[in-house]
Amino acid sequence: MIKNKKNFTEGPLFFRITLFALPIMLTGALQIVYNMADNIVVGKFSGDELALGAVGCTSSLTNLIVNLLLGIAAGSGVVISQLYGSGEAKRVSRAVHTAMVFSLFGGIFIGALGLIISRPVLTLMGTNEAIIDNAVLYFRIICIGIPASSVYNFGASVLRSTGDSKTPLIILASTGIVNVLLNLFFVIVCRMSVAGVAIATIIAQYLSAVGVVLILIFKKKGECFAFSFKLICFDTSLFKRIIRLGLPAGFQSSMFSISNVLLASAINTFPPITVSANTIASQVDAITYVTMNSFSQAVMTFAGQNYGAKRVDRVKKSFIYCLIQITVFGIAISRLELLFKRELASLFVDMTSPNANLIIETSLSTITLLLNTYIFCGLMDIISCFMRGIGFSILPMIISLTGICGIRLIWIYTVFPLERFNTYSGLMLSYPVSWVITLIAFSIAAIFAFRRLRTLEPDGDEAKPMETAA
Repeated sequence: MIKNKKNFTEGPLFFRITLFALPIMLTGALQIVYNMADNIVVGKFSGDELALGAVGCTSSLTNLIVNLLLGIAAGSGVVISQLYGSGEAKRVSRAVHTAMVFSLFGGIFIGALGLIISRPVLTLMGTNEAIIDNAVLYFRIICIGIPASSVYNFGASVLRSTGDSKTPLIILASTGIVNVLLNLFFVIVCRMSVAGVAIATIIAQYLSAVGVVLILIFKKKGECFAFSFKLICFDTSLFKRIIRLGLPAGFQSSMFSISNVLLASAINTFPPITVSANTIASQVDAITYVTMNSFSQAVMTFAGQNYGAKRVDRVKKSFIYCLIQITVFGIAISRLELLFKRELASLFVDMTSPNANLIIETSLSTITLLLNTYIFCGLMDIISCFMRGIGFSILPMIISLTGICGIRLIWIYTVFPLERFNTYSGLMLSYPVSWVITLIAFSIAAIFAFRRLRTLEPDGDEAKPMETAA
């Protein structure tokens, strides 16, 4: 029996979705702000105008390594939310402990892999010789923090899947303040440049990991999803279920990152100033992404719990309400960013630098393009996460890999080489094009899923009702 459960299977939905999504939105925004802090501090105070490019050019590679674990964390969240919705307390506990054990050892493995491949891959990406040494140094330090990042994200997934989206926000807000202060200390006082912001980041990550584990041990004591070293286990059947739902999502995210690595390789063919401008643009548009992603995570939890409880009507309402809210919030945030885009871009640049204005102007063209079209990305993610929440795993992966990765790869090798599109703006146009095409494909898949939803129910251990649809 599950006690004190935040039951999303009963009561009004619309505003509960908003209240659940807002802390996730703020959590994501804080993560972006703290990432921005790395870039702002190193860009303004390191005294090296190439340092910003060195930090920024590693982002796609970092995402490639981390996203596989994040996808599996999302899979664990779907499994836990379905079990939680159906009231299976003992299996919720076993799923939580299995997920947390994997998060640690999976994070250690991925971090070690990152240390090994750092220089060869950055070289393969065509990283400019002027910044590659600093890029390798930054990336290797970040890899040391991957185990902590993994544990935090799995723990946060456990909390959100059981209805608590506020605690991850509190943890991140606390450790993020430490991150910013350490950024300033290491760069301004210790003059450590890229190494300083990287060390500050991993210290904050380890504090976040410790924080989420302590919350699961002490604050959630007595709940079925509480963590206890005495109850540590590795349930093979539940792990297979987590992997079956999470691995396709992780593989999909990793393939996104591979396509972004290829895009980064193309960007690296431009002067270092363009690399710095791209870093700025990616930081600014990320704010819009995390706003929309909060509703994507919300639809997984609400759809997952109600699917576990076999409340098909509420599953459908969760989907419709999240579509409405992501549209309103996504457009509002992107409009606000566009209004202050120049001020946002200026935050990252030392205005005394001779190339400051050129960097800002280059970034603004991409910021304008992406923010005006990001709503298509948000709607695409809502449908994808909804389908995962009710058990689909393979079909969203196939659609995303074909629509996002496929289109971008085709663009890089066929459209980008054309004289008209052989510019930074021409390369970045691949983003909205791939979003629109993939959204169309997902819309068709959503119609198919809705038609089948009434005849599909969670199936005990395997809970694989939607796999047949894939």
